[in-house]
Amino acid sequence: MVFLAPLLLFGLLAALIPIAIHLIRRERPPKVVFGSIRFLKNTPKKLILFQHIQQWVLLLLRALLISLLVFAFARPLLNQSLAKLLDADPQSAVLVVDATLSMRYPGVFDEAMDEAREFLQRLGPGDEAAIVVLDERATVLIDFTEERAALMRVLDTLEEPSFGSTNLRSGLALADEMLAAASFENRSITLISDFQTTAVDELDGSWKLARGVAFTPVDVGVEATQNLTVADVRIPSTLVEGMQASPVLARIRSTGTLPIERAQATLLVDGDIVERIDVELTDVSEKVVEFAHALTGSGEQGIEIRVQGDDFVSDNSRFAAVTIEPKVDVLVVNGEASSDWFDDEAHWFELASSGGEPGPFSVTSTVPNLLTPELIQGAEVVVLLNVGALGLQQARELVDFVRSGGGLLVAPGDQAAEVASPLDSILPGSLAGSQRLRAGDYRVIADLDRRHPLFTGLPVEWSTRFQRVWTLTPKEDAATLMRFDDATPALLESRAGEGRVLLTAMPLDSEWGDFPLQPLYLPFVHETLDYLAARPSEPSRYLVGDSEVANFREVGLSRLAREMQDQRGGRAQTRLVAINADINESSLASASVESVFDAIINPENASLAPREVRTAQRMIELEGPQRLWWWVLSLVLLLLLAETLVSNRTYR
Repeated sequence: MVFLAPLLLFGLLAALIPIAIHLIRRERPPKVVFGSIRFLKNTPKKLILFQHIQQWVLLLLRALLISLLVFAFARPLLNQSLAKLLDADPQSAVLVVDATLSMRYPGVFDEAMDEAREFLQRLGPGDEAAIVVLDERATVLIDFTEERAALMRVLDTLEEPSFGSTNLRSGLALADEMLAAASFENRSITLISDFQTTAVDELDGSWKLARGVAFTPVDVGVEATQNLTVADVRIPSTLVEGMQASPVLARIRSTGTLPIERAQATLLVDGDIVERIDVELTDVSEKVVEFAHALTGSGEQGIEIRVQGDDFVSDNSRFAAVTIEPKVDVLVVNGEASSDWFDDEAHWFELASSGGEPGPFSVTSTVPNLLTPELIQGAEVVVLLNVGALGLQQARELVDFVRSGGGLLVAPGDQAAEVASPLDSILPGSLAGSQRLRAGDYRVIADLDRRHPLFTGLPVEWSTRFQRVWTLTPKEDAATLMRFDDATPALLESRAGEGRVLLTAMPLDSEWGDFPLQPLYLPFVHETLDYLAARPSEPSRYLVGDSEVANFREVGLSRLAREMQDQRGGRAQTRLVAINADINESSLASASVESVFDAIINPENASLAPREVRTAQRMIELEGPQRLWWWVLSLVLLLLLAETLVSNRTYR
């Protein structure tokens, strides 16, 4: 049983009033001095006992009258199945706990856990609750249950925040979806977070909570914060052994609400400290520092930039994985070798690929009759410059080389012929004739596939002039990468097995044109060899929560397993990768909870009465069919008549 006006039950204290009156008015026999008692009338003892019983009955009737009258005005409700629910005001509640990197700020997560425990302690006996945690992603920690002990046990498993980034919308959307299938109409979401501005800004108002869902924000953020972070580390993920390494650049940023004037940045390579730099941030909140240390050696190296001088140490490091690879092995087959450099077919190509400063290529030259299987298998890219003919065994080796992942560049010249080549099975086209243009006439590159990776680093306009070119007949599966001004192909590409083949319509020396004398010749050679080498280029930097590194929940350098396929067969390997936190998590400025309300609260909720009002209305509706208080008042009238009769007989 419950009461619609339970406060009126304090009126039961008024039942003490008749008791007090009876005690005060209790008659005590007076002492009277008589000379003789012969004139007094004897009263039977039974009559005296009957009067005492009447007085006790009268006392009980008066106390019961007052109690029933109070009971009636408190408006009792006897529907037990609904009374229990109304008494507990049951609700389905989802507690969303932010456990991302920014919650690692000193004291913040401890306060969040205290708030979460208080929330669970405030739950009524009929309430059901669920817990959602925001770490790398929104996760249901425990589904709806009325067992508070189970909720407490699960909550205690949250020992510390993760290094993930905050996505308030995903957590709120998950909670909203869970409430759609909840047991009770009273539904609410309580979000405990530091309400970072970067996270709140993502709530752009395009998504709202369902109608009728109440929202309670609990802000545990710290207003005054000091924080330094490494916003970015700039260094190529792949370097070439023997070449001058690029400097390591780091962007140091102050992201707290209080300024920091001085910091210290440290460079660590494979865990060893190699350099320290003092950073002045007096007038700025961000500064780029350059470390003088040059990366040397070979293989994979782990880079860590660490900053010191703030209160929040969980985001003080940023990592990078660098691979120092050996040079690309290039085998040049010179079809027209000459002691005179000007007449030598490979002079300009070798000068562009390996001459001058140390380059990324290790070039080996040979002539067709000295081309051996050992030379082919030891190369990553084979270049045929004006090669007229090859032996069948040499051709088979080249075909196998390409199909197993090697790169082949064929640049025909005056030694080439239109006859069928033993390499036809892998070439993207065939030679269909060549003639020297008349004086003053020439061909230029008029079009190229700008989306192809070979040309992403090259200029669009080409001024090279060719007095003689080959006419190429492309195969159906070939791709035309460059065209002359007469729309004929200048460069064709095909895939053969795991390898790539490029066929040009002109030689790469100065005999038929001025190509080697143009500024774009060197970058063209480098881009072509890099493309044909096709070394695996996989991401080496990830953020916590990325699907590729889902098993890694902390920042740092880790080894990621992969399956590699090369010309020696498949083999299992691991590669070094850097896993960092989202830089937005380091921004500790907080947004107002009002902005969260404006972004997510359903506008239709404004037409709903408060939950307490709706509960009271429901209770009145349930009381209507019963009208128990009418019957109580009727009983009060009957008892009042009985009290009148007993009172008249008692004090007559």
